[in-house]
Order: sequence, then structure tokens, then C-alpha cells
Amino acid sequence: MVVAWLRRAVLGLERAVDEINTLNVFPVADADTGTNMLVTLRAAARSAEEADRTEGPHAVARATVAGAVAGARGNSGVIVSQIMRGVAAQLGPDADLSAEGLATGLRNATGLVTTAVADPIEGTILSVLRAAADGAGAALAGGGDLAACARACADAAFDALLRTRDQLADNAAAGVVDAGGRGLLVLLDALVEVTAGGAPERPRFGRQIAPHVQVHVDTGHGHPHDHAHDDPPRGPHADYEVMYLLPDATEAAATRLRGELQTFGDSVVVVAAADPDPVATWSVHTHTTEPGRAIQAGLTHGKLRSIAVNVLQETGHTETPLQALLDAPRAIVALVSGDGAAELFASAGAEVIRCDRGMTHAELLAALHRFEGREVLLMPNGALPTPELLAVAARSRESGVLVTLLPTSSMVQAIAALAVHEPNGHAADDTYSMAEAAAGARCGSVVAVTEDALTILGPCGPGDYLGMVGGEVVVLEEDQYSAGEALAELLLATGGDMVTVLLGEAGDSDFPDRVSAALRPDRPEVEVVGYIGGQAASVMEIGVE
Repeated sequence: MVVAWLRRAVLGLERAVDEINTLNVFPVADADTGTNMLVTLRAAARSAEEADRTEGPHAVARATVAGAVAGARGNSGVIVSQIMRGVAAQLGPDADLSAEGLATGLRNATGLVTTAVADPIEGTILSVLRAAADGAGAALAGGGDLAACARACADAAFDALLRTRDQLADNAAAGVVDAGGRGLLVLLDALVEVTAGGAPERPRFGRQIAPHVQVHVDTGHGHPHDHAHDDPPRGPHADYEVMYLLPDATEAAATRLRGELQTFGDSVVVVAAADPDPVATWSVHTHTTEPGRAIQAGLTHGKLRSIAVNVLQETGHTETPLQALLDAPRAIVALVSGDGAAELFASAGAEVIRCDRGMTHAELLAALHRFEGREVLLMPNGALPTPELLAVAARSRESGVLVTLLPTSSMVQAIAALAVHEPNGHAADDTYSMAEAAAGARCGSVVAVTEDALTILGPCGPGDYLGMVGGEVVVLEEDQYSAGEALAELLLATGGDMVTVLLGEAGDSDFPDRVSAALRPDRPEVEVVGYIGGQAASVMEIGVE
């Protein structure tokens, strides 16, 4: 049943996404709440469907939560992942849901979200979720079945959603109900449709600015407090949204990280994909002026995955409607060095911007002007540092080019991303798949030493070759073959069955065959693919997937 519910919820969010985005004024009026919730539910639905098809209904609960946490986008998406975690924990072995399971799941989800959000605010999705849990609990106490409990929780959520217009100063000033709460109502109405056979009729919400607004916050103690002239607690002005996954961390580590992020960011949410036993994978979200510091805070607790940094821009709701943006033509753009690499990327469907002699952020900004009115998925391939890329992306958006940065630090990572590119798929889904493929490709490069130097592996000079990973020297050899083979072995040490070699202008074209022969005795399953890139900066780039 949960698979059918997720499918219906995705369809509902697809219909309501523009409406929800228009309502989005808190914590940042960046018109993306509907989009984030939709991307998150799509990831959960895909994961649940795959588990149901390949493993059976018993695996659906775990897969639903794993998909939601891994695919969560934005503050609202992370919260939705915890709602799904609370409910999924109550599913039966056949992925069915009982009335008692729904009531218990929503009550547990309320606790999970309250704990995960560093600064819970009334008048947001949390208020709507709490009311939904109370509604389901009351219906269950009255002897209601699953359909009755679903209808009760959805109706209670609707009533609570109406109240959010007066509970939060940002909502009251804009004359809107809470965007996240509206998205939650879509999710609950989808459950009603699946269990009762028909969805409730709901109005389309827009802006209704009253001449005088009294804003009351329900403290839960029966004494509303007048906040007509107060703002909700807010952190420092946040220029960036930072998200990442922190695998294999304890609850204590996650709690410390949440506290650290609160000292210099707001909208902090740290959630787990499952109860720590004793560790879990945690999804981390914050808005901050210091994205590097937010990432470094996570790194002190373990190795990070799926790092995403987005520039926050308050839209004023004057931009193109979301659906028009999703339907607009989009381009895959790669920063490329070398004639062979340029031809390779172009043949794979990417637009190429050459950076053979390096590139400045001003040059990249000018090059992106030709994509005005389009969405661009940009593969920077290590050509510029992250702060400059973020600045270019922000400036480009202001000039009508919607730039999304893919985390490719090398051309071989970009090759892995292009391999899963679906030109006709949804932009958000395509971006996620490409980013995941890039993140899963471990890469390094072999460079020729041009002058005497001292490395961590010892002294080197002209005629030597260095193997580099992430800017660090990990291999020092006297010929490019030995350096390349040693680097490939290091990259394969943690697994992999595909080695991609992009040969530079100084690289020997025999190398892919030689490394394949060297690996065959011990790793017959590994496939080695070679391309002529022609780049000048490295003898070769090597990627392992």
C-alpha cells in the first residue's frame, strides 16, 4: 500500500508544486519548498518501488526511508524524510499500514522532526504535522479504521494549515499559509485517496493580505502570545544552503554537529535514516554565510557524501513559474581542456567551454551568457575553486541563466556523470543521478615533474611522475607507466570494476592496455577504458567506479 501512497503523493505534488512554491516565504523566500518536497518524495517512491520489485514487500519500509533521506532536498525535504521514517517504522511485513500504525507513526514523526530541527517554529510544517497526529489519534480512539484515521488526520492538518497564516509573522505579512504545511497536506490527502477511494476537495492557496493582521503563536499551554510586531527567531543572514550526508556516525556526534552548526547558521536540521545502532547515516542541512565552515564541521565527524552547496536568493515571487522552468531547454555544460576531451564531451551531448589555459570567473560568466533563458547543469571539472563557482552561478541566475553546479572535480568524474544523463528526464532527477554518479567515481591524476621539489614521499625532479588524489601526492615513480599503475591500484583498493583513463598530450596511448594487462591476474572483473583527452595539465586522469 505504501508504494501506491507514494506514487499518488508524487502526482499530487507535481500538480501543486507551483502553488506551494508561491507560498514559500519562510525561512527564505526562495520559492523552492514545493520543488524540494517533490524531489524528496520521488526519491522515496523510486527506492520503494525498486525494493518491492527486487526484494519484496518486507524491504519497502527500509528502502522508503533510505531513498527519502538520501534524496532529500532542502529544509522541507529533510523534514519529509523524517515523516516517512516515522510512518515507515509502523509498516507490516507486506508494506501495509494499519490505523494504529498511522497514528503511532505520525506521533513518532512529530518527535523526530521536533528533535531534528534545531529551532522549531510554530506556524510551520511542524504545527501541521502535530495536528495531523492528534487527528489520527482521536479517530483511532473512536474506533476508526485506516480510512477514517487518514481522513481525520488530513482534515486536522487542513485546519492547522489555515492557522499558520496567523501564527508566523512572515506568513502573516505575505498573507500566505505555510508552504511546507501545504505540501504535507498533499501527502496526507494522497493517503486518503488510496485508503478511501477519493481525495478531499481543497482550495488553491494564494496570497490574501489583510489590512490588519494579529499574529498569535500557540505555545501549547493555552495562552496565545501576541507576536504581531515580532519576528520569529532567525539566525544570521544566510547566503548559502549546505547539505550533505554523514555516514556511520553516532547520535552523540550528530548532536554535537547540530550544536556546532547552530553557532553560525540557521535552518539547521540533522536527521537519521534509521535509529542509530550504534551508528547511522545522517542527512545534514543548514543555511549559512560560511559554507566551507559548515562542511568542515561535518568532516570532523567523518567522511561526507553528496555534498551540495546552493546560493540562496529571495525571489520576491516574480520569476518564471516553476513548471515553465522545468520545461525550458536545459544544457549540460562542461569545462574542458584538450581537443580529444572536447570532442568526447561534445559527442556525449555536452556543450563545451574550453579552459586549456586556465579560466577566471569573469571568463566563465561571459561564456555562460550564450545560455540565457536556459537551465544549465555545469560540470566545472576542477577548473575553478568552489567560492568562485558559487559567485558565477549566482551572477548567472541574475542574468537569466539558471546554473546548477554538479560536483565534478575532474573530467573523468564528468564522464561518469554523463554516462547516466537522461536528456528527456526530469531536470531534478537527472541532476541527482549525475551528481551521485560523479560522487561515486574516485579519481586522480598523473603529472610530470618539471622542477626539483620535496614531496611527502621524498624528493623529486624532472623525469619523475607524481600520482595525485585531491591535491595530495600519493605516488612517486620514475616513469608514467609505473605511476599510472600504482595510482590505479590505490583507487581500486576500496573496490570498483571500471577504470577510465583520459590520456593527456604527454600520455602514452599504450597505457590503458598495459594497465589492463597488469590488473587482469588479480582483478579479472575490472574493465579498463581509455580515451585520448589531449589535456596539457596532466599526463593522464584516472577514474574508478
